[in-house]
Amino acid sequence: MSYPQRFSDLFRLTGLLLIGLNLLCTPAFAASDNSLRTDAASIQPQHTYNESDATINQQNFKSQLAKLRGSSEVTGEYHQSYYLLNQLNTGLPSLNPPPNLSTPLATLEFFKLATDNQHYKLAAQALNMNLFNPDIQRARGDELAERLDFLLAKKDLYDFNQLPDRPDGLIEPSIGSNSDIDGSVRRSIQLGHIKYLSYRIPIYIERVKVEGADPVWVFSSQTVGHIDKLYEQYKPATFERYLPDFLLFRPLNIAIWEYIALSLFFLLTIALGWAISKGAGKLMSKYAQDENKRATLSLKSTTDLINKLIVPLTITISLALVFTLVSGGFPYLDDIATDTRPIIWVALVISAIWLGVRLINFFADRYQDLQIDGLGQQQYDEYRIRITYLSVFRRVFIFVMIIGSVWIGLSEFVNIEGLGKTLLTSAGILSIVIGIAAQPTLGNIVAGIQIAITQPIRIGDTIMYDGNWSTVEDLGYTYATIKTWDERRLFVPMRYFVTETVENWSHPDPHQTRTIYLLTDYGIAVDEVRKKFVEVVKNNSYWDGQTEPTLQVLSTKRDTLQLYGTIAADNPDDAWLLECQVREQMVTYLSDKQQHYLPAERIVLINKDADS
Repeated sequence: MSYPQRFSDLFRLTGLLLIGLNLLCTPAFAASDNSLRTDAASIQPQHTYNESDATINQQNFKSQLAKLRGSSEVTGEYHQSYYLLNQLNTGLPSLNPPPNLSTPLATLEFFKLATDNQHYKLAAQALNMNLFNPDIQRARGDELAERLDFLLAKKDLYDFNQLPDRPDGLIEPSIGSNSDIDGSVRRSIQLGHIKYLSYRIPIYIERVKVEGADPVWVFSSQTVGHIDKLYEQYKPATFERYLPDFLLFRPLNIAIWEYIALSLFFLLTIALGWAISKGAGKLMSKYAQDENKRATLSLKSTTDLINKLIVPLTITISLALVFTLVSGGFPYLDDIATDTRPIIWVALVISAIWLGVRLINFFADRYQDLQIDGLGQQQYDEYRIRITYLSVFRRVFIFVMIIGSVWIGLSEFVNIEGLGKTLLTSAGILSIVIGIAAQPTLGNIVAGIQIAITQPIRIGDTIMYDGNWSTVEDLGYTYATIKTWDERRLFVPMRYFVTETVENWSHPDPHQTRTIYLLTDYGIAVDEVRKKFVEVVKNNSYWDGQTEPTLQVLSTKRDTLQLYGTIAADNPDDAWLLECQVREQMVTYLSDKQQHYLPAERIVLINKDADS
């Protein structure tokens, strides 16, 4: 089959489907559609299905369409300026003359004027109540209008200045305006949104048209359907009628009594958290003071734990209880709960991070006390390995905890799944930005983790850095602290130890051999000097006791011999001290016992008169 023929068949099939849908949505079927409306509690009608009954099949099909459209009687036909409806508020009484709902501004003014005069049945004319059964629309109309008025006033959504006074909802574009909606015909306008639990429910007015009538602007059927659950969250408390007027004053749209209630609850939770923390501290102190249990939990470590955790634990418990309150635990603080919930959530995340850092540091210090500081000099190499792991992974755990806490904190405000997709979509641009801006910092952090795993250097190692005898004091996130022999501190980026050649005298074995050079005259008795050298080395306490010291003639020059001696010690520090002491004793020996054979300039005098 050729491509033109395939496209022709596809076009004909699409046309047949559209014709079928159009037939189902025509007024011929509107009369049978009255049975499909439902109230707000149940929008799906019940039908008896019979495959042989084509009419019922069509009704089932229309039932599904009604469910998908929100049972708002939308015909399915599209018009740029309004929504086409089969009917509108058939359960409400008709008014003659009808109310002025021709523009968005006129509708909101009509609704506000009617509710201010407590004519709620009249205000119901501005609601699209197609989600409710016509039999109950008259009974529910005034109640829904009163509740919607309460919500709009409470959330300050009566903003008449932002609504156009044109039937097409068009906003005249101002000079230099870049707004997408300026100069565009609109058939729905969002007045704002009202927060319900953790969701934002938009409040819309929309332009609708029923066949044979003029288009009107009304509150959308979806907005009307949300009124009851929004009112249940924000309805005034019964006891408010007994409060004095000054407590009902609403600065920042929040009543003063709500500020007071939340403050008192916060103080109560602080006291409760403090009591829990102190109680746990006393129990742990009592446990530590038991002589039979001091081997497992020292009083010092318990006191340190209590001192470190009591403040962050108290605040975390308090904020957790307050967050539970503003998340729906107390129904009469909805306004302040909605407005302060994000702030309390951020404070809770920060306090949890604070508590987590304190816990990590405590257990890291406890591990150091029990497993590291008790190691003797013979286990110095194991000491350096453990202290390096502890230093680096302490920081890694804290870093990972902070990143995870920030990620959890963001979940309260953004869609994490959507954020992840956005990050993956923009991975190319993000990688360039990170590569340019954060490469040094991230490179040093990654290098720190690599050093912790491979350990080319460790805390306590003796290294040569820039010609200086140095000791590694600490390994941080992005830099290492180096202490030179003259007690200067150098802060070296971690990447240096991964990308550059490092002379480490302590890794993998701290045992070290050093050399001593002596310059003597040709007449020196090398064997006697060698015996004295071996004797001096073996009598020194820094000698390793195993490696035999040696002394050899390394080279000769015109006037001197160069003697080369080797010595060994258990670690670089002992080797350096051994070298200095042996050199000093050998120079003293040569000066006292071999003075005539120290390097000297020889001058030969020739008496020419005696020769003649």
